[in-house]
Amino acid sequence: MTSFHSTLSRRDFMKSLGVVGAGLGTISAAAPVFHDLDEVTSSAIGINKNPWWVKERDFKNPTVPMDWPKITRNIGTFKTLPRPTVADFENAGVVGGTSTDLETPEMALTLYDAMAKEFPGWTPGYAGMGDVRTTSLCNASKFMMMGVWPGNMEMGGKRVNVQAAIMAAGGSPTFTPWLGPQLDTTTRPQDFGAPVWQGTPEENLKTCRTAIRFFGGSDVAALELDDDILKFIHSQIGGKDVVVEDVDEAYETATKMVIPRKCKWVLMWSARQSLEGTRRQAGITENFAVWYSYSRFPKLGAQLQEFIRGLGYQSLNPGMKGYLTTPLAVFSGMGEHGRMSSPTITPKYGVTNRAMWALITDLPLLPTPPIDFGAYKFCKTCGICADACPFGLIQQGDPTWENPASAKSGIQQGTFEGWRTNTADCPHCPTCQGTCPFNSKPDSFIHAVVKGTVANTPLLNSFFTNMEKAMDYGRKDPEEFWNLDNDFTYGIDTSY
Repeated sequence: MTSFHSTLSRRDFMKSLGVVGAGLGTISAAAPVFHDLDEVTSSAIGINKNPWWVKERDFKNPTVPMDWPKITRNIGTFKTLPRPTVADFENAGVVGGTSTDLETPEMALTLYDAMAKEFPGWTPGYAGMGDVRTTSLCNASKFMMMGVWPGNMEMGGKRVNVQAAIMAAGGSPTFTPWLGPQLDTTTRPQDFGAPVWQGTPEENLKTCRTAIRFFGGSDVAALELDDDILKFIHSQIGGKDVVVEDVDEAYETATKMVIPRKCKWVLMWSARQSLEGTRRQAGITENFAVWYSYSRFPKLGAQLQEFIRGLGYQSLNPGMKGYLTTPLAVFSGMGEHGRMSSPTITPKYGVTNRAMWALITDLPLLPTPPIDFGAYKFCKTCGICADACPFGLIQQGDPTWENPASAKSGIQQGTFEGWRTNTADCPHCPTCQGTCPFNSKPDSFIHAVVKGTVANTPLLNSFFTNMEKAMDYGRKDPEEFWNLDNDFTYGIDTSY
């Protein structure tokens, strides 16, 4: 692969694609065209500094076809596999029963075989996640994952159940409440007779972007919370109804969580995770790259709520189970819908973003439209992730309006023409996320040329898929992680 990168000239590569000469016209078609200064200032192109080939689309018109009238609000309950006991795993010969995620013992054994075939010499270790170093890093990365207060932990020479103590005092199992932490140290300007922050919607979104990136996030986006977008906020969260009311301040009771009608915007942000860690996940569950993102970013959400409150505005946290992540990410231009269904494919980082996060706020924000960089079309001819799934749960073939295999998980049918992963049977194994061709680092001109070409024409998508396989850009041996010359904080290269 080193030879491939160093000996093939730009012109030879362009000639191999057949785009020399005519290619300039194709490439120029991707550049956004502005007719006046108002269009320039109202465009979201510069918010996240996306590559030049990323094009904006009309609001509510993503690359995946939608049937808006068929979409209804969901109560947010999705079926998953029944959780076996530790004894069930031990009786089946599966190690590390307490470390597993959702899989059955049979699935765990299937994953053992799949990992050993993909990475000769790999063993499940004592917990099903690989060697001692990898298992240790995985477990350490889970501390306060999902914003959950710790259970029994060492404090002052005693074992204290922190979560139980907080809940006994009337608190919740997580530190990500609907109304935000509202700490005594976070003051609001209006409480001191000072004016709230006043900025244009563009300035406000950029202000949030600066705060989000300071706290450790990546890209940002925003949506207007109208009746259509509200369909993707669950109608119930934790058994409480989520309703919109004509009130000035948001509130929560024992039976409902209230969104003031003045909270008209959804603020989205992404959470990058280690590319090299993602490509080296192996075992019976997702790995430290995923866990540490889930550990870091609930804290970011709480800090962001405090930041917005400090500006003099409200922000509401539905929690990770309070909304449909992928639709909101796609409609706000964070990325495109792809074959894996659950991860949103982003133009810069592929699927190495751990979810997309959302707050509802009354801080006026510049809505960002859907984008097109060719991912949806590319997925039609790729299918690498579906071929890699050890359980065949990722939908093969062309996009469809329905996928009966996914219906039992509670996923609505007939609402969009795309792919739906059978999440009810998905064990959250470490395989698919590391296979996506869009994960490739932009460390040579070839990657940029390929992505620029994909964004403009699907004619070469099959060729690029085969090239991805031949060049072996996807998953890597987990053992290599410990020998990488990687001095990036959080394992994330922030130079791109």
